[in-house]
Amino acid sequence: MNAKSALTLAMAAGIASTAAASNTPTTLGPTQGNVQQIGHIYYNVASGERIVTVLGDGQTAPADTGSSVAIWSAQVQNACAAFGYTTSYFFGVDNPTPSSSLATNITFMDYGDIAKDTVVDCFQVNWVVNHADTDTDLDSIGDGVEELAGQWIIWDADNGRALNQSTRLPLVNVLFFNLPGNIAAPGFLSGYTLDVDLVAGFTGTDLSFEIGDSDGDCQTAAFCNSSVDTNSDGIPDGVSIANADRDFDSLPDSDLDGDGLFDWSWTVRFYQPGTGNDFDSDGDTGVAATSSSDTIGVSFGFPEGSAVDNGDGTFTYNIDTAVDAAGTGEEDRFALYNPPIDDGMGGELILYNGGYWFGGFACTGGLISTGGVGYNPAAMFQFSLYGPGVVNPCPADLNGDGMLNFFDVSLFLQGYNTGADYNGDGSTNFFDVSAFLTDYNAGCP
Repeated sequence: MNAKSALTLAMAAGIASTAAASNTPTTLGPTQGNVQQIGHIYYNVASGERIVTVLGDGQTAPADTGSSVAIWSAQVQNACAAFGYTTSYFFGVDNPTPSSSLATNITFMDYGDIAKDTVVDCFQVNWVVNHADTDTDLDSIGDGVEELAGQWIIWDADNGRALNQSTRLPLVNVLFFNLPGNIAAPGFLSGYTLDVDLVAGFTGTDLSFEIGDSDGDCQTAAFCNSSVDTNSDGIPDGVSIANADRDFDSLPDSDLDGDGLFDWSWTVRFYQPGTGNDFDSDGDTGVAATSSSDTIGVSFGFPEGSAVDNGDGTFTYNIDTAVDAAGTGEEDRFALYNPPIDDGMGGELILYNGGYWFGGFACTGGLISTGGVGYNPAAMFQFSLYGPGVVNPCPADLNGDGMLNFFDVSLFLQGYNTGADYNGDGSTNFFDVSAFLTDYNAGCP
């Protein structure tokens, strides 16, 4: 693993800086600042529906189909709780300070494996932020920091460039601007999670996608990489992403580690206020100058599994692949890409900087509060994918008699009046009525 340049790190026990050198792990040195988990946001990009949940009342909301299930997840933020640790790390992806060439506009990448032909209708992202914000509407989250933005992309056929980069095609690209900022108590940073729902059941709008298409059929998803330009002539060749071999080495580019699963990745790039962006087109590009304390980053996460003591102060993290929502293929490594430069053709060129780690996952560093150095986090980060699960062919048939009639309408009204959530978005409102009417009018097969 190479680590060429200094980075900026942060942890819930304190903001931390790195000591990085070639072929040595990135290390942590705590200084200040605890993290307070503020809230969870459900946002449907297809319908515009938005629901805020104060953290502790509930973590996630499924897609509007009401049948979403977690299919890949690295969410456990503190894998060393049994050793007395009460805090967890986060990684400061972007911190505007002139001391590091990687301080701003870097692209951060994490990656894993998943079964081919996997349909995704919702995914979860997060951020930890130190930019000052207000909560004038009293919804328990920040009102939004002008032009503070995050761009998340999910990629087909990518293993973090641990071996090569022969295919790598984007699947979905979302940019959220005016992100909620820090409203925590003094000395604390604010943490947020966000479910990005891609399906609006009541309108039929569908932005779902398929990871690892193998047969040219996107299954139930709205789109997928089903026809890849394998010879780079600008014309799709009808080869699905799971079968593409763009470097012509007789090996599928989507399974470079040879485990029979499909390689995929996700990236995030943050945009600081005052850097010329006007994403909301209001003529205001944010504050004139950012502070070196304006950190924004992402939380560490762990998949389902267990840590095994290696007997030398380090642990091996074994992912439990039998769990549906396990972060299959997650590795103790992440990748960084340098800030974009002009490619001379009117576009941007983002160059690979290298793979990073933290010296091996370990819980035995000792509590910082008692003079210890803290635990070594595995280089895994919080991210989740949700899929449609088993779809009910007749969801409006509430009494299960195989027919749609007055009795189903009556049951729906009874449930609605007692707060039932028909579309599974965490709230009872017009969207539930609309979803039920859509399903009812569709009839039973």
